[in-house]
Amino acid sequence: MSKKLFVAPRSPMNTLRTGAIAVLAAGTLTLAALGAGSGSSALAAESTIVVAVESDFGRMDPHASGTWNTFKVLRHIFEGFVEEDLTKGGSAVPEVVPALAESWEISDDRKTYTFHLRQGVKFHDGTPWNADAAKFNLDRMTNESFEFFQPISKGMMGWVWQDLNSYEVVDEYTFRINLKQPNSEFIRRLTAGGSGSPRMMSPAAVKQYGNDGIEQHPLGTGPFKFVERVVGEKLVIAKNEDYWNEARKPKVDRIILRGIPEVATRELALISGEVDFIGTPSPDSIEHLKEQGMKIVTAPSPTMYVLWVNLKDPVLGNVKVRQAICMAIDRDNMAKYQRKGFAQPAYGILNFGGPGYDPAFRDCEYNPEAAKKLLAEAGYPDGFSTRMDWTFGAGSDVNTKGDAEWLQRDFEKIGIKASIEMFDNNTYWDMMTAGIREGTGFMSVSWGESTFAWLDQVLASTAQPPSCCNSGYYNNPNVDALLSAARAAGSEEEMTAKLREVQKIIADDMSFIAYYTADSVYATRPEIEGFVLAPQHWIDLTGVSKKP
Repeated sequence: MSKKLFVAPRSPMNTLRTGAIAVLAAGTLTLAALGAGSGSSALAAESTIVVAVESDFGRMDPHASGTWNTFKVLRHIFEGFVEEDLTKGGSAVPEVVPALAESWEISDDRKTYTFHLRQGVKFHDGTPWNADAAKFNLDRMTNESFEFFQPISKGMMGWVWQDLNSYEVVDEYTFRINLKQPNSEFIRRLTAGGSGSPRMMSPAAVKQYGNDGIEQHPLGTGPFKFVERVVGEKLVIAKNEDYWNEARKPKVDRIILRGIPEVATRELALISGEVDFIGTPSPDSIEHLKEQGMKIVTAPSPTMYVLWVNLKDPVLGNVKVRQAICMAIDRDNMAKYQRKGFAQPAYGILNFGGPGYDPAFRDCEYNPEAAKKLLAEAGYPDGFSTRMDWTFGAGSDVNTKGDAEWLQRDFEKIGIKASIEMFDNNTYWDMMTAGIREGTGFMSVSWGESTFAWLDQVLASTAQPPSCCNSGYYNNPNVDALLSAARAAGSEEEMTAKLREVQKIIADDMSFIAYYTADSVYATRPEIEGFVLAPQHWIDLTGVSKKP
């Protein structure tokens, strides 16, 4: 066996950004509005931190859960064989470190992974972590005949298990996974989440509560234990006193997480002291928050905002129409004014910070007049009407309706009249999985990761509805073959070459249209210490503390 591991290329990240035009919307906020009620004294306790994020949370089952916002919580409750180290800031792609596996070996043909499991680790219910528990979880994610198979996992998690051949218990603390072909990103993909996650649940808990009930009793091995959830109000996690990793033992007794979609409400809660830090303040509010004594923490992010195009739509089925749409978007001013400089224009399907990224690549240039000519050539000299289904967002999203309205104005300049319908984030992801509905031309979410796993989720023909997120029904066997070849690549150069071929095909087909890459931005109260942002969509809360 060989321990040499090919690691995905680590693209340089942009420098941190500070400063923006800021005006905070006036308003008032009460504890009742946050659902705190009579528990306000607990919220102020030194051992408790309250975090307001951009939306409520999805399923508490890691094998069936969508959205980055939900994974921000799940990664503190559940662990996998390996983990990304998010305890350091900076611009480098986070290091992969051992977690429930102390070490691993990769065969010379790069198809067999032997994991040596950490001994003495217990799930939150006191039952042991071992190779049998690993097999139970692999069965639950991949084995359709298994009693506790999670059917949602099959389509949702193809990005990590599509190359799986078999797996086996070698002994109590040794577990082996065999792949059908090499996967150069396999180890890093085991750290990821947001569309399912290969993290380990307590087999005893699944057997006790069943696949439906386990969401109300999520039990893992992580640094925090689940305490309670009041849907639409709060989710509470508490320090795991018996956590195996001393370096990541939480600094606080509990964390209360609240999904607050309205950005002004989040900001006012922060200023009033009703929450301790918030995700994604409005770019307009940054300077005002600083004036109020708040800390602004920002870092580069692989997040890219992309239009999914409905290729079943009779108008959008014409590639000239899709090319015109790409040329109609004023990306530079969108990043400058809509996101107040906390974003950069994005082109093509390879995201900033991910493998294969080429900052010089352009799939189109902003040119409304040329776009009008293309529409006329396609048979639509007077334009056409369509609909955009949009979400209020989660993760690092802010003012996503403003994004839709910006695109609406750009489209109108070339004769396209696009109405907008807004949906909460969890409903929206259910719609994405079901596929773009008839009459809708576009959907949009932010995506892009430090691996290219997300491309397997949005480009591959096997990811068409209801199997996750190829929601516009794109189908290109050449792209499928190239993605497989990129996973099997034996060098960075070979992988990059295959991914850039994919990018060229997607640009020629104009089946996905990117518009900007956003920085991650958080705001905290001055007494919060130890919070850092790694260049990733999710965060690590174990090192966060609050001064008296």
